[in-house]
Amino acid sequence: MPPLVADERSSLEGWLDFYRATLAQKCEELPEDQLREPSAAPSTMTLLGLVQHAAAVERNWFRRVLAQEDVPPLFAPAGGGGGGGHDGGFELAEDATYGGAVAVWQ
Repeated sequence: MPPLVADERSSLEGWLDFYRATLAQKCEELPEDQLREPSAAPSTMTLLGLVQHAAAVERNWFRRVLAQEDVPPLFAPAGGGGGGGHDGGFELAEDATYGGAVAVWQ
């Protein structure tokens, strides 16, 4: 748990590390099919979708916003369409894997 009182940068880095570690811990020993399974109807949210979303959000903030790089979105929605990434990584492509999402995220 990050310190509750800290300077801005330490606080931001501490909470980011905490949330990254928490998500990784929730996923690390689950089989691929459980990572792709929605949490509860009617939601379509999955743990794999959350990992993809974390990767997409971090890429957007660190590379596109802060570094001002012109990089494309990371994940294309399952329906294809080529526009890619407009759902923030939550929707899974058929070939999406946890290993692939983690490699991009970390």
